[in-house]
Amino acid sequence: MLIVLGLVAFIIEFAFMVGVFMLGSGVVGGGFGGLVVGVLAVVLVAALWGMFIAPRARRRIPKLPRALASGGAVALVGAGLLGLDHTRFGLVLIGAGLVLVLAQLALDESVPTRPQVPPGDTRRERNTRRRR
Repeated sequence: MLIVLGLVAFIIEFAFMVGVFMLGSGVVGGGFGGLVVGVLAVVLVAALWGMFIAPRARRRIPKLPRALASGGAVALVGAGLLGLDHTRFGLVLIGAGLVLVLAQLALDESVPTRPQVPPGDTRRERNTRRRR
């Protein structure tokens, strides 16, 4: 079940990035400028996603706010696409946002957290102590 939920979340996140590109490109009006804005929007959103929402993010926000933020972002992009007359994909992303909230909450319940290491307790420090 964990693999299925992870795969569903990955597919939704990929569709989200496609939606971000379409939204950024559509707001500018397409063409070369739309391509540039769409790519920059994807890079920005992917960087923020990697910093705060990704499973190995250094500054990962707590479970419930993270699930709501990720699902809300996907649904918000879907709503923006509805405004640009991308009706089907917009509706799919709105529904996918709700599914992503549930998948994130379920994934967090099933994935064990790493134990917190005290400051200064690194491999290098432990190896140095062993040699003494």
